[in-house]
Parts: sequence; C-alpha cells; structure tokens
Amino acid sequence: MLLPTPRASDGEKGCPGQRGSHGDLTLPSAAVRVPARILPTPRASDGRGPGRLGDGGADLRTTIAGLGQPDEQRWGGYAAAVARWELLLGRPAPEPTQIGRHGKPVLAPPFVEWLMGLDPGHVTDPDLGLPRTLALRVLGNGVVPQQAAAALRLLLCPYRW
Repeated sequence: MLLPTPRASDGEKGCPGQRGSHGDLTLPSAAVRVPARILPTPRASDGRGPGRLGDGGADLRTTIAGLGQPDEQRWGGYAAAVARWELLLGRPAPEPTQIGRHGKPVLAPPFVEWLMGLDPGHVTDPDLGLPRTLALRVLGNGVVPQQAAAALRLLLCPYRW
C-alpha cells in the first residue's frame, strides 16, 4: 500500500479518515489504516533473489513480492478483494468452508470472523466452546468494528465530511 504524499495541511486535519481536496486520504488518515506486519528478518541471501529460508518460511523478498497478490484460482472473481483485505488485516484468509456433520462443506466461522475484521479467536476461540451454529449467530448479530468506527467519526465530526 502506498501512502499519500505529505501535505502542509496534514497536521491540521482533526478527524481520522479525513480526505483531502482531491478526495484522497490525507497522510495521517492513511497511516492509521496501514497495519503493523511482521516481516522476515533481512538476510544477505535476500540479494540473490526470492526463495525460501532453510527450514522456515519464505524469505523477505518472497514475502514482499507476495503481499497483496490475488489468488484467482482460489477466490475467482473475489481474488482482488480478498488480497486487499488480507493486506489491510495483515493476515491471510482462513478457509471459507469446513466439512459439516453430513460431509458437505459449510460456512466456517473463522472465515466470517476474518471477513468482519475481528481478531482471530474473538468468537471462535476453543476456550469459549461455542458450537459452529452459535458462533455464526453471534457473528451475524455482531458489529463490524471498521463500520462502527466510521459511524462514530461521522457523528462526532459531521461538518468535516
């Protein structure tokens, strides 16, 4: 994600999500939206090109190259949207379905949790002991935090929008 160019007026904008005169996010607003992401430690071998670390995961160059890349085989027409949401949340999408009691795929609560932008385990933590249907009911009756935050900003700063 590229951050907007800083402007002299950036320090004057009071509300998060404030947009500039051209409709784009101001630098402070965009910076709030960039998630903290843990990247692999840079190594001298990164200079030789992308690859895998000995027994671990992808090296820094491979990780950077894969950020925000759509997986069209897995997600079809939703690949770009899923890739953007993965980038914004800073974690990959979980499997959208799981095998149900009758052996057919059913909607997986961790996927709904991810779609809503909630922390992993917010509703699906095994310690809570919620069955799948109850977890989906709780998620369905829940609030998407980003939407709630936008609503509060609109209510608190109505004249700045």
